[in-house]
Formats: sequence, structure tokens, C-alpha cells
Amino acid sequence: MVNERFIELLTKKLSDEMNAAELEEFNFLLANDEACRQQNTFFKTYWIKNEELYSNTNLMFQRIVSKIEVPATEIQQQDSEATGERFKTRRMIIFLRSLAALLIIGIGLSATYYLKAYNQKSFALADFQQKKTSSRVKSKIYLSDGTVVTLNSETTLKYPSSFTGPTREVYLNGEAFFDVAKDHQHPFIVHAGKMSIRVVGTAFNVKSYKNDIASETTLIRGSIEVTLADRPSDRIILKPNEKLILKSTTFKRHTINRNLVAQTPDTAKTSYALTNLTYLKSNDTTVVETSWVNNRLIFKDEDFSEIANKMERWYGIKINFKNTDAKDYHFTGVFEKENILQALKALQMIEPFSYKYKNETVYIY
Repeated sequence: MVNERFIELLTKKLSDEMNAAELEEFNFLLANDEACRQQNTFFKTYWIKNEELYSNTNLMFQRIVSKIEVPATEIQQQDSEATGERFKTRRMIIFLRSLAALLIIGIGLSATYYLKAYNQKSFALADFQQKKTSSRVKSKIYLSDGTVVTLNSETTLKYPSSFTGPTREVYLNGEAFFDVAKDHQHPFIVHAGKMSIRVVGTAFNVKSYKNDIASETTLIRGSIEVTLADRPSDRIILKPNEKLILKSTTFKRHTINRNLVAQTPDTAKTSYALTNLTYLKSNDTTVVETSWVNNRLIFKDEDFSEIANKMERWYGIKINFKNTDAKDYHFTGVFEKENILQALKALQMIEPFSYKYKNETVYIY
């Protein structure tokens, strides 16, 4: 069985964040528990093996946040400068990243705790504030704990004016980039559709639109733990450079880069896959999942129906497929300053289709 307290202490030691009292506790467990000694050997090896990856990921995070753009009317220049300085000085927090090799653990270990955490709220949703963005608009919010949230188009975030109680909880419908303020005593939890994402101090992207087939969680820096509403005993731990894709299907869950400890029955309502970030090109550092924060609409080998959802939010229009076969066309592209007509003409150069634009609606033939 995994000794979670020892893993937490080990993570702090590897991150050089351990105080004297914690070091004494760590050494005591190491000296008196064989299982802890085995965990120490295993996770130290895993940590060292991935240290270069974490370093590169932190540099990538700095590039992402340095390019985030929002309307000038919403954020003063001095706020941006102060935020940038905070990003530079904040150390990368890796909370329980050593558990990455154990994707599914804790069946029976903490199922009761997570069920209770998900279903019981220490505050009324009626007391929450709500921020909405319309199509073609992005916005940035500074929460009371210092967490910074950048909202994509057509997104709703519900959050309290101030956090009270043992956790910091918000509710998301849409897409947002979170840079969470460090507070080990009060974990930050994002509820997005069927996902509950638990963090302490980290940076990640969440996409959970109601009209999209899949929901995604993309980790840039730190570590996150995801639980699912219909499978609360599972704990999915992501490390930097990884993405969790969640779909409501009847298929077995699967993973692209790691072997899962357990398989899910065919009757499961939710399937998920764990993969790496998507780079536009093999020799490029452009991350597709977070390109929107840099005011770039990027897609790589995506079908037209998925791209249409993004274009509707990006351009504030509707897309209607009269030719259903066109939904399966696949495209790779980058749009920044192009209008909707220029974007459609560019796609026509890749696959043959016709369109008509009328009353803010595009009809694909």
C-alpha cells in the first residue's frame, strides 16, 4: 500500500522544500518502514529520469504566460508587469508528481473521502460570483487567494468572493488557463463537467464545453490529480507535458503512453486517455492546447466538426453542415488575424468543399 504521507515528504525533499521537522519525520519513516524504503528507491529513480523534462516544461510555461493577451480595458499594464514578476519568482511546485507511475490507486483507500469532497459543499453556490465571456472575447480574473484565471471565449467561471473552509473550489463551463497560488493547507479544486481537478500550486489548462465531444485537462507546470464523477475511487495523476482526454462512451478506457493498473468494464459510461501535449511541429515549441492564450487558433489533424466548434467561438458565428461527409475532413492550420472568410478559403485549399455565408452563419456544402 502506498504511504501517502511518505510520498508527500519525499516529493518535498526532491523539490528541496522540506523543513527540519519534516526531514526528521522523513528519516524516521525511512528507517522504520521497508515499504517506505522501496518507495524511496523507486520514486527517486523516476524523478531523476524525468528531471530534464520538468526543466524544459517549466521554460515552456514561462513562454506561455509571458504571451497571454487580454483586452487592455480589463487589465492595467502594471498588473501585467506584477504578474509577470510573480511568474518569474515562483518556483515550480511538484505536488505528488512521484505518483505518476501509479495512475490508478486508492480503490478503497480514499474513495469515501473523495465522494464526500465531491458531493458535500461547505458553501452555497448562491453565494458564488459568476464571470462569463462571450464569443471572440477572452478575460482574466484574479481570485482572492492570488490565483490567476484566463478565460477563453464562451466560458463561465463560478467562484466565491473569498475562499473559506479547507478547500478552494470553483466551477468551470468552457475553457480556462489556471495559474494557482500555492497553499498546501487549502487545495484548489476545479469542477468541470465530470472532472474534479485537485491541485495545490500549479499551472494547467481545462477545456470542458458542453457541446464538445471530449473534455481535456492539460498540465503545464506542477502536478494535478483528477477524479471523475462516476468513478470517484480512481485517482489520475498528471505530470507536466501530459494531457487527459475524457469522453462519454461505452469503450474501455485506455492510455497512449503508459500501461494502466486496472481496466474498466465495457459498460463504463466514461472513457479516458492519457497522452502528451500536442506540438504544431516536431521541431517547434508551439503547444496547440494553450495556443488560444496567445491569440492563436491552432489545430493539428483535427476533423472539421471539432474545428467548427472552435471557429464558432473564435469568430462569433454558427457553422451548419449541409454536407455531413465534410465533418470528417481533417485539417491542420494556424489562424491569428484572418477573418472567417479568409479562414474558410484557406481550408478549401486542403479539402474540396463549398460554403455560403449569410446572417452570421456559414453553410458547408
